Amino acid sequence: MSYFSIVQLNKDRCWICNYRKETELEVRLLPYLCFWCSSRKSDEVDRITIRSLIENITTEVEEHLKQGRLAVCEDIDALSFAADIGDLGTQHLYLKQFSSMIGLITVQVALEGRYTPSRLLKVAAGSGPAKWFRVRECIRFLTDVGLLEQGEGKYIYERFRPTNLFLALTASVEAVSKVEEELPPRIARCVAGYALLRGIGISIDWLQRGAQGEPKGVIRLYPRDKHGRLWIPRLFTAPTMFLLGYLAHGHNEFSANEIRSWLHRRGIQREKDVAWIVNWLARTVPADHRLVDPSYDGYSYHFKFNRLYIRMRERYRERRRGGRA
Repeated sequence: MSYFSIVQLNKDRCWICNYRKETELEVRLLPYLCFWCSSRKSDEVDRITIRSLIENITTEVEEHLKQGRLAVCEDIDALSFAADIGDLGTQHLYLKQFSSMIGLITVQVALEGRYTPSRLLKVAAGSGPAKWFRVRECIRFLTDVGLLEQGEGKYIYERFRPTNLFLALTASVEAVSKVEEELPPRIARCVAGYALLRGIGISIDWLQRGAQGEPKGVIRLYPRDKHGRLWIPRLFTAPTMFLLGYLAHGHNEFSANEIRSWLHRRGIQREKDVAWIVNWLARTVPADHRLVDPSYDGYSYHFKFNRLYIRMRERYRERRRGGRA
């Protein structure tokens, strides 16, 4: 096991959204996570947890992928939501390399039924061993989220081979367009967004089990310093968890001030960073999402969740009321 495989995490912060705990009680009750990001069940019938929301979305995405519906991801709420989260991932300066790797693997599997890890080096950041480390972590991440599986063989692409889900996904990609080098952008973001959402859920589970051994899920993709210490890509994870939480907890809308205050408590305090997130939501910077409908009153923005996603959440709440989720 490599030097970078095992990590030691402090219990006084949430390793998903970067919230820093202020009391010993918080640390003792929820090590490695905050109350917002934990999957503790609510007693309120009208509320579902973030973990439950992720599970519902990714399960539906998988069903649609198996049925070859990726080509019409704009018309299906769960697929469209995954693509929106994927869009935020592609905007992150560090995480966007992994979104590109996922796209390259998808294209090659669609064309050849296999992938060549060396192709991923051209989009991996860094040089030398650092590039290979990031390629390896991407492959292990895809194994965590169920797009690759353990196999046998001498080479890494034999030891980690495409799953039936990945083969079904790539078959629908091949049918919709003449794939050569890149996927159509929205489809690429849907695949990456599905992987990132599932990865967040897996990381929440790993942290709740005590964060033992190698990181699992999206935490595999976190940047590291020269000593192997993890850094949370909070400009992706924090707004993602805010959006998932607000939607899961029954809110249909929120203000720029609400998300600003929430992000400040997660260490995102530079006005430049907060403004970028607000502008991404408002689509005043390059963005390809349908998460919210923005309005501007001359002073600040207000956001309403896409009606498709509100109906999607209500579907999941109905399952909860019926005891099926």
